[in-house]
Amino acid sequence: MAYLELPDGVPLHYEDTGSGPAVVLLHGWTMNSTFWQANTGPLAQHNRVIAVDFRGHGNSGKTEQGHSLHQYAQDVRALIDHLELDEVCLVGWSMGTAVILSYVREHGTEKLRSVCFVDQSPRFLDAAEWDFPLMGGYSITDLAVFTQSVRHARPSVIKPFIAACFATEPDQATIDAIYAETTKTHTRSALDVWFDMAYADLRAMLCRVTVPALLIYGEQSKVFPGDLAGWLAGELPNAEVARFADSGHAPFAEEPERFNTVLGDFLAS
Repeated sequence: MAYLELPDGVPLHYEDTGSGPAVVLLHGWTMNSTFWQANTGPLAQHNRVIAVDFRGHGNSGKTEQGHSLHQYAQDVRALIDHLELDEVCLVGWSMGTAVILSYVREHGTEKLRSVCFVDQSPRFLDAAEWDFPLMGGYSITDLAVFTQSVRHARPSVIKPFIAACFATEPDQATIDAIYAETTKTHTRSALDVWFDMAYADLRAMLCRVTVPALLIYGEQSKVFPGDLAGWLAGELPNAEVARFADSGHAPFAEEPERFNTVLGDFLAS
């Protein structure tokens, strides 16, 4: 179990496995590096795989400060510099993709070899002529109701959200176990970064992702329904799409063997 002390003193936890080209796995909102457990071993056969817990998440330090996409991206850059990595592939699931786009906003594609987006939209909120908001439609009212519910009755909204992440709903014991992991992120910290992500519009960053991009999207995603992957492929300069027919929001967990093969082939190419 390794830690990096960030410039503001927060310990950032990461797991570092294998050798070869560097791959940094970035998890989703309130999740952590344990959710990549079906992927790190296979990917580490030919790559150096670093799975990080964002500040306030998993085994990283709990702090009230810095829960924004900008700061998470800065923390990722601090880790890349600390490990003296170059030509990195950043793999972002859900919020992790938003962190990649924030990294590009701050640093361009410096230190990057490629990126992989896993089921995430560059804009959550509804907008005119925008077809891919969260859950197919996410208004300011939806945001207010959701965040108030998280603040005052967290399990009542997060457990159904976890269930909605999968094409086939897991049993209650699995949902409870995932929820328990999410509670390692304090509610205030979770809401701070959720608001930041909800109000972000990262569509303008897509044209700046000039390195090769792999888009892994579940065709049964309830979190981002519709052909978001196809739209993104038309906006990114150099992208390829891998559609997962039997997955929802979490293809790496729902179809892990195919995910590992597809991502492994992309890394090798």
